[in-house]
Amino acid sequence: MKTTQPNRTPSRSSQPSPRGLRVRRRADRERGFTLIELLTVITIITILASVSYTGVKGALYMAKMNAAMQNAKQIGNGLRAWAADYDGIFPGEMHPVTEEEFSSANDVFAALLPSYIDTERVFPVAGCAWGSRADGRFEEESDRLKAGENHWAYVAGLTTTSMSDWPLIVDGTNGSGQYVSQPNEKGGVWEGKKAIVIRVGGSAETVPLLGENDERYIPRIGYPEENALDVSSYMGKGVTLMEPED
Repeated sequence: MKTTQPNRTPSRSSQPSPRGLRVRRRADRERGFTLIELLTVITIITILASVSYTGVKGALYMAKMNAAMQNAKQIGNGLRAWAADYDGIFPGEMHPVTEEEFSSANDVFAALLPSYIDTERVFPVAGCAWGSRADGRFEEESDRLKAGENHWAYVAGLTTTSMSDWPLIVDGTNGSGQYVSQPNEKGGVWEGKKAIVIRVGGSAETVPLLGENDERYIPRIGYPEENALDVSSYMGKGVTLMEPED
């Protein structure tokens, strides 16, 4: 007896019609992205990420500068407290009692410890080539503000009756009273854009720098074409800019 084999040839009705294929392809296109659409989305995400990074970087820059300015104001308060004890005279190039010569801003500021300022933490600025970290040791005079522990420059030879808008404390410069754009170099912590200035009268501000390339400078109030740190040209004899010690 013969066994009848089932017919395995698909019937015409089981095969998708051309119209069905077109509908399916259209549905597939509607569910997925084309290459152009995908590239467009990636581009938009990249742009948004770049904008977000720039905004965050700018916010961190301003926060760091504001924190540094608050520290500089504390140093200014210490200098004014010193001046109150010495007939209105800010520290000069020599200690008025010990007659020890001050050769750098570190020497001057170390004389404020601990009587007028009780911490070294206000002197360094993170990332500064002059001084990015202080060890906090100042009980012994030899430990106070060693080289590399101070960021700030100081204008020595002024008094509380000097012009109130003259600079008293500023960011450490490149060694010649100017600033640079490279943040890892001396005078470049703010990338040549701004500088922090504490003035004789006690005001504190961030000042936009002027000048070309790596010869940026703090403009003198009223005379913006002049460098405010060219102190000998307008502050008189006995006034000098003291840089940090590295």
